Amino acid sequence: MSANSPGDLNAEFQQILAHYQQSVAAQLQTAKNTLKTVILPALLTSGVANVEAAYSGYGDSGAIDGVQYRDKAGMRVEREKIAAALTEKLENVLYEFLPAGFEINDGGQGTLTLDVQTGRLTLQHQENETVSNDSTREWEV
Repeated sequence: MSANSPGDLNAEFQQILAHYQQSVAAQLQTAKNTLKTVILPALLTSGVANVEAAYSGYGDSGAIDGVQYRDKAGMRVEREKIAAALTEKLENVLYEFLPAGFEINDGGQGTLTLDVQTGRLTLQHQENETVSNDSTREWEV
């Protein structure tokens, strides 16, 4: 039985990491293409100019909490006016843009805002963190 040298393990790790990063980049590109070619045109046809998706997570669980649609005047577009299949496809695609690990430990939350006219998607994210401040006091009596 032959053992791998540290150099072999490092090279193997680098190869696995590169493959993972390529996979993530490909998924993101697929999501962008779906937004551009399928979702944005359908939203425009439905009179939607802006989409805002709020998300949150902690303790290894997270989700998109809600999606709001607005027209050019900033007025709310009722969800019933948008095809259910389009809403589902949009939410599935938006997950690809959420920060990795937003649901881990103390979690995080934020919003994804999609400008349907320009195709610009903006992520505003807050990460939660528990901080401990230790102190010691001592008295002589």
